[in-house]
Amino acid sequence: MFFLATSYWQLQLVPHTHSAVFLTPRVSYTCRPPDNGYTITFTTYAAGTVTRNTTENCHFFANSSEDGGGFVKEPCRAWEYDNLTFTNTLTTQFDLVCSSDYLRATYEQMYMFGMLVGAPLAGILSDRFGRKTVFSVGIVSYLILSIASCWLPSFTAILASRFFLGFLHPAGLQVAYVLAMEVCESRYRSIVGVLLALPWALGTIAWGIWAHLLRDWKWLQLAVSLPGLILLPVLWFLDESPRWLVTRGQFDRAQKILEKAAHWNDVQLPPPGQLERLMRNIQKETILAKEEIMADHEGALPLRRRIWLVGLKVFVLFRTPRLRRITLLIYLKFLMVSMVFFGIELNTGRFTINPFLYMSVMGVMDLPAYTLMAPILVRLGRKGPLVVCYFISGAVILGLAFVAPNAGWLVTLLALVGQLCVTSAFQVLRLYSTELFPTEVRLRGLATGILFFHATTMLCPTISEKIGPGKPWAPSLVFGLAAFLAGLATLPLPETGRGLLPDTVADLETTQDVSMNRADGSVTEETEMAKLRA
Repeated sequence: MFFLATSYWQLQLVPHTHSAVFLTPRVSYTCRPPDNGYTITFTTYAAGTVTRNTTENCHFFANSSEDGGGFVKEPCRAWEYDNLTFTNTLTTQFDLVCSSDYLRATYEQMYMFGMLVGAPLAGILSDRFGRKTVFSVGIVSYLILSIASCWLPSFTAILASRFFLGFLHPAGLQVAYVLAMEVCESRYRSIVGVLLALPWALGTIAWGIWAHLLRDWKWLQLAVSLPGLILLPVLWFLDESPRWLVTRGQFDRAQKILEKAAHWNDVQLPPPGQLERLMRNIQKETILAKEEIMADHEGALPLRRRIWLVGLKVFVLFRTPRLRRITLLIYLKFLMVSMVFFGIELNTGRFTINPFLYMSVMGVMDLPAYTLMAPILVRLGRKGPLVVCYFISGAVILGLAFVAPNAGWLVTLLALVGQLCVTSAFQVLRLYSTELFPTEVRLRGLATGILFFHATTMLCPTISEKIGPGKPWAPSLVFGLAAFLAGLATLPLPETGRGLLPDTVADLETTQDVSMNRADGSVTEETEMAKLRA
């Protein structure tokens, strides 16, 4: 049931994540001067022949009563819009043109900024209060806000709602993904981890269709928000992650969930004593790891000690050597994959014509990335396919930068290959990150990695604007090299394809490889537990 809930919720997130394409599009407009105003028109001549007329759409001439009359240039305050493609958008309703044109980009950036703030908090809160709690609260809050946004009276209020929707986004996506991985048997993680993203591609296809059918932004947003209400009754029947419950010492709740899973999957639990010993060993390792940190600073002054411990909680991902190496490499890879995404869009976005068709085609292009990667990951593991995807993406970006726009078939082929590879790389990276981080910090690690992804997404347009005008090929060179760097950063990481997920930082540090079994020799017990998490 949880996998169905996660998949359905992804369908609801897609329209709000990509809403800027259809809610704040660039629309053709002309200035509508007042009765005493005149439209400003420029005429370009070539060898005495009229070649082109252009209209100034942000200013008009008005009669001046000063200095003996004449005309004065005034900023335009009313416009007429081309409603051929869109009936009503935020751009036309709130006049997001001329001096207010930057607000169209702000609309999208506010969502990304909310995700930037919400990602680490979602990880910390879910590690503290549980995966199910944060997931449920996030979904309910998101639905209320998305529906209420249809009737907000000002664009300032809409921007505020965009921030809070972005803030709640990780609670419904990252938390759900980690919970799904924690309740999944190790032999199915490759398939489940990739196929969980399949609804995102289907949602992208559906978003283009919805926007084609409903051209008014209010009705469009309401139509894609209301179906999310179907998910509310399902939240009551979802179970908490048994892995998280065990690390928090809630053995009774964990055992009830495992008994239910055993009944559904027609398997038998280990003997009660053996199961309890396993759960207590996992919890003991978590407690010992925390006490070890506190013991190292036992002699410090009370205030200094409290401040130091708070700092350790914030920087827990840098606490031990192996965890620190994994954290830094994962952060680098999320940063780089964001630049690769932007590099593909930078070179292919200028070839789009129909925005509705383009959105749906992007979803179709993502389908092979989600379906074909599952069997590849089962057979070849995570590391090799991820490196290949990065290198191909980098080559595509560098190739697109130097291909003439009129080479239509070549541009289309490179764009399709690039989109396929970068989407595959992101899905593998998300699965790979989930498997590398131990349970007690898994959500924190993935959430802060996603934070780097969205922070870079906000900075990439600035990079393009700074170095692009003088050297159009330079941004693609930067983003292409970023893809190759991300591939190289994958090489020091261990393979996790056929291993059991580490539960504690101690597990991670005391094993020779993430894919190996627990150092205390409890191979049989943990294997039995893995069978129950399917």
